Amino acid sequence: MHLIDFHCDTPVELYKKQACLAKNDLMVDLKKASAFQSYTQLAAVFYPPQLPNADGMHYVRSVLEYLEQAGALIIGSRDAMQRSIASGAAAFIPCIEDARVLNGDLHNVTELFALGVRFATLLWRDESIIGGAWNTNVGLTSFGKKAVIRFLEAGITVDASHASVSSFHDMSALCKAYQKPLVATHSNAFSVTPHRRNLTDGQIRTIALSGGVIGVNLYPPFLTSQTQATLNHVMAHIRHLMRVGGEECVVLGSDLDGVDALPRSIFDVSNLSLLTNTMKKSGFTARQTDRFFFENGHRFLIENLP
Repeated sequence: MHLIDFHCDTPVELYKKQACLAKNDLMVDLKKASAFQSYTQLAAVFYPPQLPNADGMHYVRSVLEYLEQAGALIIGSRDAMQRSIASGAAAFIPCIEDARVLNGDLHNVTELFALGVRFATLLWRDESIIGGAWNTNVGLTSFGKKAVIRFLEAGITVDASHASVSSFHDMSALCKAYQKPLVATHSNAFSVTPHRRNLTDGQIRTIALSGGVIGVNLYPPFLTSQTQATLNHVMAHIRHLMRVGGEECVVLGSDLDGVDALPRSIFDVSNLSLLTNTMKKSGFTARQTDRFFFENGHRFLIENLP
């Protein structure tokens, strides 16, 4: 089984612990990932909220440099991805999470692309130089809109996860104007679990119509209002996203190493294959399962990586 996962926070956790990627006590390492025929991971450099904007680019450089030193195969093109899949390798596509790392300077987008960054989650929490996150009612700032345009021009896909409704609509309008897809790499369905981090049906349709994808997040509070999340809760979100947005727009966006809890039976990347059996038992077809784990993500990356 091949796996493409659209979000994890392993780079920062690896950097903080100065750990080795081959084997560690995190949710992702190469030994655990070897459970799959190939493993392609969008790997986010999450910028901690306590750090100032001015240190952002230095932090991204430091984390990505360490990620490579720790043993990651970093890829940034469709050809490199095809080679890594064909060889059965584990490969990592760098992303940023919280675009305030730009520190008000659009020239930093060019450097991010040169560092291999191919996806940008613009917001995380509260208001920033970029705009308002999910826990606000604020849209993108003037600089935030300019940043979206610059990301799109540079070939970096814009990620609406963590965005407020207003910021989402601002991103969507700009992506539409530039004929680029909008994604939500790790967001679930609000109609299933009414958490403000989740997507409304209208937002799901908007992403799907743009040619984008939505990554199902495994963080329990986004899956259910109950105390314990199960794989059946994950199934409910996958089913709803496919029903509203279509089978072609749903992928995995696990959020491994970015969460403090996971659904019952899931402990790390090696357990993600359990979702396959659960999908089959829940009535999903083999094609729908293949699309969720690999085909949809592969199609998107082929179309949007340089």
